[in-house]
Amino acid sequence: MKEQGKGELTLRPSAARLLESMRDIGYSFESALADIVDNSISAEASTIDLINDVDEGLGPFLAILDDGRGMSPDELTRAMQHGSRSPREQRDPGDLGRFGLGLKTASFSQCRRLTVVSRNGEQLAGRCWDLDLVVDRDEWVLKLLDDQAIAELPLVDRIGPCGTLVLWQKLDRLDALGDQPDQIYTALNTMFGVARPHLALTFHRFIAPEPGEDTRRVTLKINGAEIEALDPFARLSSPRSDSHSVETLHLEKGKIVVQAFTLPHHQRLTNEQLKALELGSSLVETQGLYVYRAKRLITGGTWLGLARRAELTKLLRVRVDVPTSLDTHWSVDVRKSRVHPPASVRAKLRPLVARMTESARRPYTYRGTQQAAGAGMSLWNRNALRGKVRYEINRSHPLILDLEKKGGPVDMEPLLLAIEASLPLDSLFSDIGSDPHAMAQADMEKSSLEQLVAAFVEAVVPNSDSIPAAVAESMLQTQVFAGRPEARQILQRLRRIESP
Repeated sequence: MKEQGKGELTLRPSAARLLESMRDIGYSFESALADIVDNSISAEASTIDLINDVDEGLGPFLAILDDGRGMSPDELTRAMQHGSRSPREQRDPGDLGRFGLGLKTASFSQCRRLTVVSRNGEQLAGRCWDLDLVVDRDEWVLKLLDDQAIAELPLVDRIGPCGTLVLWQKLDRLDALGDQPDQIYTALNTMFGVARPHLALTFHRFIAPEPGEDTRRVTLKINGAEIEALDPFARLSSPRSDSHSVETLHLEKGKIVVQAFTLPHHQRLTNEQLKALELGSSLVETQGLYVYRAKRLITGGTWLGLARRAELTKLLRVRVDVPTSLDTHWSVDVRKSRVHPPASVRAKLRPLVARMTESARRPYTYRGTQQAAGAGMSLWNRNALRGKVRYEINRSHPLILDLEKKGGPVDMEPLLLAIEASLPLDSLFSDIGSDPHAMAQADMEKSSLEQLVAAFVEAVVPNSDSIPAAVAESMLQTQVFAGRPEARQILQRLRRIESP
């Protein structure tokens, strides 16, 4: 505490207490790693290696090694300073930094010793924050490493002519069962197993830039194994998503670019593709806006209060590109994991989202209409009245009419009503929503298929040796026969198909 002048007092924070408190601002392991990767990308690195190991003398450590432009000794000292840059300072369009705190706060959330060694064409420079030393002295003590201390660090020999090594040691939050090397490796590999998909999603536009995008490709590795991009929009896969038109919102300090994508219907995807697009959850939970700052994902799978999650919009994902010039307006937090658009932006986004969600319903609405009342001799009708939808048995279906003619129940209506009323809609909805690929009716055996074709033929053209071509095609388009070429062969054996 120092008196400055009349009515003023300088209160310096306790270094020990402040740094210990900063360890718990909400970083997860994967978000802390992503914050360090941000710095490497901002330094124009083309390859970033994330490495974990156990050193005999130093114990377990985690390293982030890049081939970026590196830092001079003075630049490195400034980078190790807390609040090295003001959030009000104008950032370059591709600068992923924000507060000048990420390197330190992200690292301290996972370890008690942060060492950074860097070279930008000159000699190596090393700086180290050791929380135990800071706590012991209650001072902002930054260690300046000499050549010998640097040489004793792991992986230093892998730094090229330019590049930076970020080293985490004293991993006091490593959740291992014990101190044995195999237990430590198990804990490290478990954490990296969670981090891999997070990094693959967060930096997918750098790992696999889209054609035409002016983005420098970055190779991300974990212990030597490359991380493959996890594109939430299925832009580069097959089948691809359907791209909506690009919308641009012009604001005073920049522009926001919005584009929606409708994912392929799950019936067109393999199990592996569907699992990847579910992003560790479900399509329902991961629909919505995906907000990017300088092409780095900040948050995704949320409508930010502009719409509600719904089953019929689960295929819709909307990419929102926000420039760094709008950081203060979007309230980007220290961890770069939360945003809150201002009212003026929400007002412009809301009609766009409404229009996009309406178009996203089409794949499901179309399929429902087609199956219920489309081509073929459907057994079901879909009736919509006053906002309610009801599925009813088609009383005019040839099989129903034929059964009545052949002396079926005197009054079949109660039976049909009972079938309609007992449809297990809740169960069907739950099963389709949770695991759509698991939903499949049993394959019909050839004998059953022959029996069903015969019943249709007898109902449609009784006492005849031929069937009109149009009637035959309508019958074969019915869902139960569609995609079954043997159904046509059976029909041709039973009836001669007349020329159209």
